[in-house]
Amino acid sequence: MPIPQERQARNMDLVKSMRMGIDECHIALKEAYGDLTDEEFWRYALPDRHNIATVVMHVLQQHDEFNGNLQYRRGVKARHEWHFLRHEERFHLWGVAKEKLPKPGDAFPTVAEVARAHDEIHEALIRNMSEMSEEDFTASGVGKWPRLCDMFFRATYHANAHVRQIWFLRGVMGIQRRWPEQHYA
Repeated sequence: MPIPQERQARNMDLVKSMRMGIDECHIALKEAYGDLTDEEFWRYALPDRHNIATVVMHVLQQHDEFNGNLQYRRGVKARHEWHFLRHEERFHLWGVAKEKLPKPGDAFPTVAEVARAHDEIHEALIRNMSEMSEEDFTASGVGKWPRLCDMFFRATYHANAHVRQIWFLRGVMGIQRRWPEQHYA
């Protein structure tokens, strides 16, 4: 099947490139967990490691935070109105005390709930990114990010690293129902 024109890397600028990266992360991440049962999503494949639900929520919390930064920068929402998700410390993964990290038996959202939130966050990210210019992304940053574009490059690289982790966990669990496809050219 040919790749549609809008997914062709042609006549790129910084903002189009970042949008393409975020869009590809959305597709790749959803493809990595979207066909799982809730039990597979919540299962711990390796002792003392994270399950797929935790990894996905970790990535989505970051994307939700970055979307909030865009909304705030655009003057669309105040700082206390940023998020689509209820952010939970247990999904930070790094720098969290071991006893606060998710563990077998904890409650997790369902695959369907996560997929709905994932789509909402992604649609908002793309919409908010489309409302900003290249100058907006290369000007002063947000918090620890020197430039706003640095935040989005981090989001892309970070999500892709976790997508590989999810496919590894699927392999360890013996889940071989689906394989990723090429989405961009």
